[in-house]
Amino acid sequence: MPSSFTMDLNVAGHRIEKVAMTWGLVQAGDQRVTAASYGTDIEVPAVIELLDLIISGDTSAEEVRDGLNDIATSIIDEMHRENARHLSFDDGLSKVQSQSQPSTSEPLVLDRRWVYAVSSEADPKAIKIGVAQDISKRLRALQMGSASPIELRWSARGGFPLERHLHASFNKKRISGEWFDFRQVTDPVKAISAAARGFLADYPSADQ
Repeated sequence: MPSSFTMDLNVAGHRIEKVAMTWGLVQAGDQRVTAASYGTDIEVPAVIELLDLIISGDTSAEEVRDGLNDIATSIIDEMHRENARHLSFDDGLSKVQSQSQPSTSEPLVLDRRWVYAVSSEADPKAIKIGVAQDISKRLRALQMGSASPIELRWSARGGFPLERHLHASFNKKRISGEWFDFRQVTDPVKAISAAARGFLADYPSADQ
């Protein structure tokens, strides 16, 4: 069921308040159905404000693009979980899966984007699992919003498919959005790496 709401956007270290968002207004025949952000819409004035930040040199187009993808995929994950809570056990999983998977017969294709795990020095087991074309740029953007040093803990190529797999694998540890609580895990990096290896083993290398 479509949902409309407002939320504050934090993109590349910049905050835009009370942005109108919509989830679930799927257009039949949409050629972008395989995009990771498919199903999430954002108001045009907020997009213009983001473009102004790019034009002024305050951020890059890549940082804005990756930030919006992160936000959209987090919204999609949350809406799917919300829908699952309102479905019966018998048909719930099939309905959620049909919503979360694009209606396409094409096989899953990994891309060359980096999937990364980062945490702050102050709270090393609260870990963000995200995706970026350039990890160094993403770390700089994340550092702008953190009083504690941000550290890269793990990375691998695999793009949005791998990121979604890791989010699903550690969903019970989710704090909010892309942040996960690994405080009860002895070696978070080992756990993330193992989950990634198991997934990537079924697909050609993202470097190919």
